[in-house]
Parts: sequence; structure tokens; C-alpha cells
Amino acid sequence: MKKKLVILGLISLFVFTLMRFGIESVPINTNNSLQPKQVIENYYKFYNEKNREGLLTTLTKWHDQSNVNFGFDNLIFTKFVSIGDNDMTTVNAYLGCGRGSVNGVESNNVVAYKVIFVSLDKWASPWPSGIQTKGFTLIRESDDAPWG
Repeated sequence: MKKKLVILGLISLFVFTLMRFGIESVPINTNNSLQPKQVIENYYKFYNEKNREGLLTTLTKWHDQSNVNFGFDNLIFTKFVSIGDNDMTTVNAYLGCGRGSVNGVESNNVVAYKVIFVSLDKWASPWPSGIQTKGFTLIRESDDAPWG
């Protein structure tokens, strides 16, 4: 029990340090002009706010189902830290073997990134507390459609 409290204290100290020295974020804008990296930053902002409607603006229509559980009940805090470059290996896998192989999306409408974020959750769901790395694949239906 004591060990868990020390770990939670260290995670909290790290999170507050990140907040203190600021991680710049892009202003929230939910129109079609958002770049993929802005969509990901918005995802974490809305997720931290437990804002389902906002979160759905960053995801594809496939996620807008009544039975999709985003794990808000267990979430204490989450914060976007950084994002990598476009991961072409993941893009190619999505197009060749993933949903891209059946949904007809073109390669110029798919991007993938590795994202680092910090989270603190009550029950390690949907992900464990601490510093995490997650892959994000964003798609759009056409050149004029929003990323999600």
C-alpha cells in the first residue's frame, strides 16, 4: 500500500511539473481545417474533460456508437506530451491489412503517429497510469473531409 502511494505521488509530481512548465497546445477548433496533429491534441483535451461529444469530433463515425465506452469513470487525468513523425509502416499496414483494406480510403488520406501522454486512472483502464505511448492512425474520407 505504501509503495502504491509513493508511485502515485511521483506520477502526480511529474504531471504537475509538466503543467507548470507548460506543454503548448493548439486552440480547439472543430472545423474541417484541422491538421492531423491538432486533431490528436484535441482528442487529449476532450478526453481529459470527459467530453464525449468533443471527443467524437476527433474520431471516425465508427466510434459514434451508444455501446462505446471511453473509460471516463476511471479517468483522473490525462495530458498530451508529444507526437512523432508520420509512421509510414503503420500507414502501410492499415492500408494493406487493416480497415483501410476494406473501406476504400486512399493513401494520401491516412496518417499515423506515435503519441506520448501521461495519464492517471483509478483502475488502470483504459490504460495504466503513468507515461504511455500510443499509436494513432487518422483517416479522412476525402481530401476535403475532416481527419478522424
